[in-house]
Amino acid sequence: KYEYLIKKSNVVIASTPALANKCNEIAGQDKSVFIPPTLDDERFVPRITSVKNERLTIGWTGTFSSKQYLDIVLPSLESLYRERDFKVKIIGNFEITNPALDLEVVQWNEKEEINQLHDIDIGLYPLPEDDWVSGKSGLKAMQYMAIGIPAVSTAVGNVLNIIEDEVDGILVYEENEWKQKLKILLDDEMKRNIIGKNARKTFLSKYSRRKISRLYLQTLNMD
Repeated sequence: KYEYLIKKSNVVIASTPALANKCNEIAGQDKSVFIPPTLDDERFVPRITSVKNERLTIGWTGTFSSKQYLDIVLPSLESLYRERDFKVKIIGNFEITNPALDLEVVQWNEKEEINQLHDIDIGLYPLPEDDWVSGKSGLKAMQYMAIGIPAVSTAVGNVLNIIEDEVDGILVYEENEWKQKLKILLDDEMKRNIIGKNARKTFLSKYSRRKISRLYLQTLNMD
């Protein structure tokens, strides 16, 4: 059914370049447009910069279906916790325990989502390298960027189009890099603040609702 729709549509809008390319393969012609995801920039507002010497929080947000990705970074967090004092906050729709971490788990709800995210100083976006991930839009990284905190993400998929490494986020190319890159951010308040501010600027300039709506209008007005 989806192949029929792709072939018969005049234009296909895809949330990642990989999906756009796949749709072009199915259609046998170039008629797919990549438009990134967006968030409401009036709702996802920057958090207040953490007070100096305040205990920092490394956080992750997601659902039960993506919990498996969180497992990628847990060993690094456990090792890092033996060297640094920090809290881990999980925002989701499931329960999880880990005696090797100071772990707080809260259940996501729309009303409290922004306040929940604002408790986080560093956002995690671990991913595996597979075909499914190549189709993920990178919205989780964008959530962190929108509230002005560093997103630390696996360097894979559409996140490579969203984050400029060491400028408006941190990219992790090998699993053994997670601990060191997180440690640097925990220890360097200035770096956290600079990357967070740059992330918010990138979000507003490229991924805000107003910016993305223009791309949709341009696409819908195509001949």
